[in-house]
Amino acid sequence: MILQPPSALPESCQIIAGLADLPPKSPRSKLEPHRDLIRELRRKGQTYRDVARLFQERLGLYVAPSTLHSFVKVRAKHRKRAQFELPPLEAAAAGSPALQRVAVLRSKPTVPNAKPARFVFRENEPLTLTDNGGEQ
Repeated sequence: MILQPPSALPESCQIIAGLADLPPKSPRSKLEPHRDLIRELRRKGQTYRDVARLFQERLGLYVAPSTLHSFVKVRAKHRKRAQFELPPLEAAAAGSPALQRVAVLRSKPTVPNAKPARFVFRENEPLTLTDNGGEQ
């Protein structure tokens, strides 16, 4: 690691200050200005193929349906977390019959089904299979 002399620090501050004056970058996608239109058309049940055809006919903008799909998919990732929040379990169905049935089933004791052993293990002897459920 090479250390810079203290005189170089004010120069880097000037560069950072100059970057703050730069204009904001234009959108990277040609679809970005039409984001709300695409969202509304999709909400109304239009397919990506229909939206692409509409853009070609009305806006003179050729875009492939797969490009529209990718555009929507990338922007939908950020909304999924808030979109699918479930209410608390108690508030969702406090007296639900399904929850009552589940509670009854959980309260029943479980009886393990003990299967007879098909072999007998004894130290220093070979493993032997049995015909009568593990007893020799």
